[in-house]
Amino acid sequence: MHFQRNVSLIALAVAAAMGVSQAQAQNDGNQSQANAQGQNNQIRAISEWNYDELYQQGGITADNLMDTEVFGETGEEIGSVENVLVTEQNQIAAIIAQVGGFWDIGDTHVLVPWDEVQLTDDGVQIPITEDNADDYGLFDTEFITKQDLSQTQQVDDDVATGNRVWKLSDLLDDYASVGQGVGYGYVDNVLFSQDGQVQAVVIESDSAYGGGPYAYPFYGYGYGWEPGYTTYSLPYEENEIGDMDVFDYEQYNGPWDN
Repeated sequence: MHFQRNVSLIALAVAAAMGVSQAQAQNDGNQSQANAQGQNNQIRAISEWNYDELYQQGGITADNLMDTEVFGETGEEIGSVENVLVTEQNQIAAIIAQVGGFWDIGDTHVLVPWDEVQLTDDGVQIPITEDNADDYGLFDTEFITKQDLSQTQQVDDDVATGNRVWKLSDLLDDYASVGQGVGYGYVDNVLFSQDGQVQAVVIESDSAYGGGPYAYPFYGYGYGWEPGYTTYSLPYEENEIGDMDVFDYEQYNGPWDN
């Protein structure tokens, strides 16, 4: 196949520059081809994708989760969600919340594992108090790599994630493309099940493609996207997206939609 030949040639060229053996370079090229084929086999065809399961399950939208109110152990409002951390398995790992404006410690950012976050009718409840807030520091887990936070309110920009964990703000509002880099719209939303698993990514399409929200399967790492990219590339061609239905948020019920 031409693709396999090209991958192998590229691997050989890089290997020559780095002093790697030809045999090793060939193996690397073959492995790249195998990885690409494996990924392609996991991509769900648009013809097999519809919104019925999403509507039936319901869940949490990113725009509802980001900035939602945060309540403490006794039910008092203590802050708001600032960001969400997601693993490479597309599962919410934790939330970053700004809390404590009325405490003696002042405004501070805490990182709370998702399994300690409880969804309520009004927002999310977390086990944070004035006394234990220090136990939930941003840099006390493997999710965050330490950087200088010159201004805590800029946490979205100044916090770097580690271990292939990405921030929800890394994806939202990115440009979206199809095919060979053709502009399609932008990432308007992400849908999560209530246990925190990504269900779909919602693209607000350009007027040339209907100008509405369309939900697609999300694949994340290894499928042409990295958190540092400003464009999210859908693994579909232009001719595959033409018959998509507009996503109807009214049929997608979540904890804060009523």
